Amino acid sequence: MNLQEQILRIKNVMGLVNEQDSNYGFWDNVIDFFMPGTPVKDGRELLNQFEEIIKRRIEYNKKNKLPLDTLTSEEKAFRERILKATPNLNYPRIGGLSKIIQDINQGKNIRPEEIKNYTNPAWNQLWAPIDANSATKLLDKREELKRMWLGIDEPDGENKGFWVKSEFRPRDSKDPNAVYYKPKSLPKLTPQQFDELYERIMKTILPNGKFPGGNSVKIFEDYKKYKFLSYNLLLQLIGDESGSFHAILGEFKFGAAEENGKKYISIYDEWDLVPPSAQKFGVNVQKYGKTPLIYYRIYR
Repeated sequence: MNLQEQILRIKNVMGLVNEQDSNYGFWDNVIDFFMPGTPVKDGRELLNQFEEIIKRRIEYNKKNKLPLDTLTSEEKAFRERILKATPNLNYPRIGGLSKIIQDINQGKNIRPEEIKNYTNPAWNQLWAPIDANSATKLLDKREELKRMWLGIDEPDGENKGFWVKSEFRPRDSKDPNAVYYKPKSLPKLTPQQFDELYERIMKTILPNGKFPGGNSVKIFEDYKKYKFLSYNLLLQLIGDESGSFHAILGEFKFGAAEENGKKYISIYDEWDLVPPSAQKFGVNVQKYGKTPLIYYRIYR
């Protein structure tokens, strides 16, 4: 497959995007980021740089008899650059991928721009504008997850901040060492509210008895049909103050079950900095980070 054929393949897979909308050589950067071995630069060079930094860290730690996963100052600074230059609002838009690469290379901090966007009524009709204070709190919650993914979170991060260690774990969890997180505070549901949400979640169950990932979308979209639940209450279950349930976890999984005679509702999410679908293009960005696992329960 020649380069032109590869370009057409990516365009077909990713959908129609007008490359004239970008000033950063959109398709060159996308090809470079997702497809190793192509003659273009920037994105691939960024990942190669990451690889070299990690390699130097491992060599340094071996030489100095330190734990291999202890970050060097060089690697921590690089991960901080990624933190500052990657957006907090869901996954990066494909159309903006090349800009993100450039922002990382330039060490740009996009947080001020994001606060301005969140508070601008005209920036996106799908999102309700919020005040600067709420926008800052929202970004803090998202950046906390990003720091966890990047491995630069607070040393005592399991016990402080918005996301703290959960006392619960999924019944089908296979990793005994996995750590799950939950919001530090959760709203209390009345019995009527709990039963209404429990019943709605049960309607999403699959024939195999499991709940589909992303069933949160349908549950939130149906909020006008509820008698006891409200949209704001559903938002509080994930600590969202933005007016949109996509802002913190994106699409996640609601579950419902009974254990020891007690009914509970669960919330589960695997939070990724980069869409897992990127692996389809030959790049496993996940190897550079660690997905924060979100799981908690609300009992009746």
